[in-house]
Amino acid sequence: MKILSNRKRHKKKIGRNDPCPCGSGRKYKKCHGLSLKDNLVHSPITPGDFKAKIEELKALQKQREHQQGLGRPIISIEFKGYRFVAVGKKVYYSNKWKTFHDFLSYYIKDVFGADWGNSELKKDFNSRHQIIQWYDYVCKYQHKTILEPGKIHSAPMTGAVEAYLALAYNLYLLSHNITVQQELIKRLKHQDQFYGAYYETYVAAAFIKAGFYLEFENEMDTSTKHCEFTATSKKTGYKYSVEAKARLPYKASPRIGRKLYGALQKKANHKRVIFIDANVLDNAYESQSITWMRKALSNIRQKEASILVDGKPAPEAYVFVTNHPYLYNLETTTFSRSILAEGFKIQEFKMDTGFPSIRDALRAREKHYDMFQLFESIKEHYEIPSTFGGEIPELAFGEVIPRLQIGHRYLIPDNEGKEVIGELTHAVVDEKQGLAYGVYKLANGRSNILSMVLTDAELAAYRKYPETFFGVYMPVSKQISNPLELFDWLFEIYGKTSKEKLLEFLKSRPDYEKLKQESQEELAITYCEAMVYSMLKN
Repeated sequence: MKILSNRKRHKKKIGRNDPCPCGSGRKYKKCHGLSLKDNLVHSPITPGDFKAKIEELKALQKQREHQQGLGRPIISIEFKGYRFVAVGKKVYYSNKWKTFHDFLSYYIKDVFGADWGNSELKKDFNSRHQIIQWYDYVCKYQHKTILEPGKIHSAPMTGAVEAYLALAYNLYLLSHNITVQQELIKRLKHQDQFYGAYYETYVAAAFIKAGFYLEFENEMDTSTKHCEFTATSKKTGYKYSVEAKARLPYKASPRIGRKLYGALQKKANHKRVIFIDANVLDNAYESQSITWMRKALSNIRQKEASILVDGKPAPEAYVFVTNHPYLYNLETTTFSRSILAEGFKIQEFKMDTGFPSIRDALRAREKHYDMFQLFESIKEHYEIPSTFGGEIPELAFGEVIPRLQIGHRYLIPDNEGKEVIGELTHAVVDEKQGLAYGVYKLANGRSNILSMVLTDAELAAYRKYPETFFGVYMPVSKQISNPLELFDWLFEIYGKTSKEKLLEFLKSRPDYEKLKQESQEELAITYCEAMVYSMLKN
C-alpha cells in the first residue's frame, strides 16, 4: 500500500507548474492538479461514465436536501459575472452575491423597503425596530470579521446575525414556495406584533422544509379565532391545522400553559399542531437546556386534565416547544437552539412512551409519520444554506486542492513509482488520523490503495456530509441509541432481500408455514425484528 501522508496544503493558489503539495516532486499539473476525467473529455463516453454522473447527481441532491430540506430548491445561475436568483415568479440579480447569505442580506431589505429601513435608522438605537437593531449588530460584526472586502469570510454566527438572516430565509422560503401575505409584513413592522409574526415565519418555514404544502387562513377574517395555516403533507396527503405562539422575552420561567390554552381555543378543521416558543435564556449549557425543557414538559402534562375549552375537555394536539434565545445573545455565539415534541392527550407521541414490541413502535411511528418527520427535519435543517446549489461550503469556498471523487480517474504512482491511471472506486476517512484512504482501479485490473492528508476544511466537510463527501452517496454507519434505530439499520440492509432468501433465514421458526403466506415486506420486518431481540439478549 502506498502512503502519501505528507500532502502539504497552501492557502495561496497553486500554479500548474509549481511543485505538487503532495510532496511527490512532480509538477502540480502532472500530479494532483490533473483529474483525468476532465482531461479525457474527447474519449468515448462509456456506460460507466453515465452511471458515475448519475451517482454524482444523486449525491448533490442528497446534499441539497440536507441543506435546504424538501421544499422548492434554490433556483439560481451565474451568467457573465452576475448571480441570478428566482424567488417565486420574481428574479433578482447582482454581481456582488458570492454566497446565499449575501443574497439574503439584500432580499430582506427589498421585502421591507428602503424607505421603512432608512426611517428606522434615523431614530436613536433604543427606539429602532428590533429588525434594524439586529441589522446594526450585523454591520458591526461584519466590519470586525471581514478583513478583506470582496472576499468570502467565515465566522460563527452571533445571536443577532442568526436572527436577522433566519428572518430573511423564512421570508424567502414563504415567497419561493407560496407567497408572503402583506398583512404578515405589516405585523412584522409593528413593534407590538413583531415577536408573534416572526415566530410564525419560523414555523411556516419549518413545515416547508419538512415537505408540506401550506395554505394560510384569511387574516382579515375576525369573525372567528382560527389557526395560522393548514399544512398538507406531500408524502401522506394528511392535513393539519397549525397554530404558532411565541412568548415575550425575559420571562422568569418556561411555563407555557397560557399559550397552550390560547392555541387550543382556536378553531381547527384538521388535526392540531401547536408550536410554542419558550423564549428563555439558554447559553448552551446542557444542564440549563434540560432544566427549562423539563419544566415546560411538566407544565404541558399538568394541563392535560385541567384545560377546558367551551366547558369541555381540551382537544388533543401535537405540541412542539422550541427555544431560540437570540435576544439574550445578540453579540455572542454561545447559545443553544432546542426543541421538544410532546403529544397532548396523544399517548403514542409522548417523549417517554414505551412500547411492548418493535412492531408496536413501528405502528405508532407510521400512524404519526408526518409529525416524526417534521421533528427530524427541524433537527436537521436548522442551518441557513450558504451555497446556492447544495455544494459543500467548506469545499465550495476558498482555494483548496481538488477533492477526491469516486468515479474520477487520476494519475497515481504504481508499485514501482511510475505514473499510471487509476479510477477511484471506493474511499473512507480516518478522522483521528485526518486521512482519506482511496482504492484506485488500474487498467490491468489490479488496485492500489493510497492515503491522502485532509485539510481542516475537508475534515469539517466530511463531518457534516459523510455520506456524500466523495461525490457519490454512500451510507455510513450511525451511532445507534435505541432498539428502533437498530431495527432501522438492519432494515436498510435486509429490507429489499428477496422473499425466498428471507424464508430461508426464517425456516427454523415454528410459524414458518404461516410466514410463507406473508409479503416480502412483512417477512423483512419479521426477520429484522427477530434480529433486534437476539442482539439485545447478547
